[in-house]
Amino acid sequence: MAGRRTFVAGEVLTASNINSFLMDQVVPVFDDATARDAAITSPSEGNLAYLKSTDEVQLYTTEWGPLVAASGFTASTAITATDSSWAVPTLASTIVKVTAVGGGGGGGGFVPNGSDGGTTTFNAGSAGTVTAVGGKGGSSTPSSSSGDSSNNGQAGLDGLTSGNGGTGGQRTVTAEFNFGGSTGTGGQITVAYLDLDGISTANVTIGAGGTKGGGNPLGGDGGDGEVIVEYVAG
Repeated sequence: MAGRRTFVAGEVLTASNINSFLMDQVVPVFDDATARDAAITSPSEGNLAYLKSTDEVQLYTTEWGPLVAASGFTASTAITATDSSWAVPTLASTIVKVTAVGGGGGGGGFVPNGSDGGTTTFNAGSAGTVTAVGGKGGSSTPSSSSGDSSNNGQAGLDGLTSGNGGTGGQRTVTAEFNFGGSTGTGGQITVAYLDLDGISTANVTIGAGGTKGGGNPLGGDGGDGEVIVEYVAG
């Protein structure tokens, strides 16, 4: 981008002026991202484009994204209730960022495995649905030795904290440190931008953490999922 220029009467309009000061200063309109990418094959930082498919102005920094995301959101809501309806607040911009986290898998115990975490969904009707599947439960790895000391696994942490899979139970077997069960994996994290124009309510289901594996030692329960909605408040 060459900046902004004010033309004067009688000035010769060169091809360079058209490309630098006219073509790069308008907001071109495209049907969708595919049409945009076909027309702008080598975008520059600061380029703008309007997409009819999502009714949004996009800005190119190192990749294309909603203009509002680059300017920063001013408010956020954390949704943790298992099943809830989220009333859309008054928005200065109808574009919101939704981050969904699935439930973490339960940690494996001596016997049996931990169960998988539940799926988290943010359903905004015609605006779209954001889905994050739950993590896998940890497996059990029982030892044939009896009478050995053991430690129960720890529960996973909720939502966006550092990993929400439950820890596997631990056993100490004849001077060797073994896991009685493996740790459950954290829930999937899905990020999406939705246009909530005309949407008054979104339905949310939070994926529950998977249950721990039993026996001696026990695994840890997986942490529940979470939804974070970021927006520009009106």
